[in-house]
Amino acid sequence: MKKVFDFFNKTEELTASSLLIITSLLVFIQVLLRYMFNYSIAWSEEAARYMIAWFIFLGSSMAVKDNAHVNMDALSNLIKGKVNQAISIVIDLINIAFCIVIIMAGLKMVQSAMDLGTTATSISLPLYIPYASVPVGVFFMLIRYIFSIANKTIELVNGKEVRE
Repeated sequence: MKKVFDFFNKTEELTASSLLIITSLLVFIQVLLRYMFNYSIAWSEEAARYMIAWFIFLGSSMAVKDNAHVNMDALSNLIKGKVNQAISIVIDLINIAFCIVIIMAGLKMVQSAMDLGTTATSISLPLYIPYASVPVGVFFMLIRYIFSIANKTIELVNGKEVRE
């Protein structure tokens, strides 16, 4: 199981990094061409926008893995020990519920784009592809929250920690 998650982590990091690098280069080239040569690549802004969407949702999953999402820690600073761990599990359960709602809404959005056959204006990309960034990225977040709960529960029950 560890090998599967290592592969998943590396693939996710490589994909997100590649998207960020390609988007940055594309925007940089677009700015250079526009201001130095008065020329514009018609599809670059739209492509960058869709790549950023994918990057954001993949990055959100990576942030769950690293416990890097913004949170309020006033309560956890006051409460220590097993009660704090239990509260952390409840918070992860709430996050799972939120993920399920977002996945369902994202799937409806993707299905709607597929049914209508809509495409992006300048790159003729079917819009369900960029829209799929929402359910895919949030599904990855969901998986990470499930493993976070498993780790925290094992740690709470017998003090042993299991990492993905």
